[in-house]
Amino acid sequence: MRVVVREAFKAYINMQPENFHVGQKLKGDTAVHLIRHRAPVDPEDDEAAELAAAFQEDAGQDGDGDDEDQEVLEDTGETEPPHPPPGPSDPDDPGASVPPPSSDGPAELDADATVADVLAWVGEDQDRAAEALAAEQAKEKPRSTLVKALSEITTD
Repeated sequence: MRVVVREAFKAYINMQPENFHVGQKLKGDTAVHLIRHRAPVDPEDDEAAELAAAFQEDAGQDGDGDDEDQEVLEDTGETEPPHPPPGPSDPDDPGASVPPPSSDGPAELDADATVADVLAWVGEDQDRAAEALAAEQAKEKPRSTLVKALSEITTD
């Protein structure tokens, strides 16, 4: 899965701000994340185009999707994370910090989630890809885009 940036922007990837430049090519989890959040990127391959189309269909059914969870700063175009970082884990020890949340997402697969959410849950993990593929193929109407993407991850 590959995309190309069509206009410069800044976004949070793995809780870190990153700058993206016109013409920059991205692949894998980052491409999925940017498509899912409707960043100004263009699909570079059929898989990315299908995912973008599938996400647009899902977003059309749910309204505006995740846009309300993020605030865009008008002067810079930066996107702020939806929630402030957590405070100390031990109230008696203000120096203690909470470990960062897992970037793996939910612990269990939601087989009815959107294609983008399933792919984000899988990441590059072949075991998760195999689990998601088995669950998708067990459905009465498996999603061909998801089956193809998961098959590619399991064979890498």
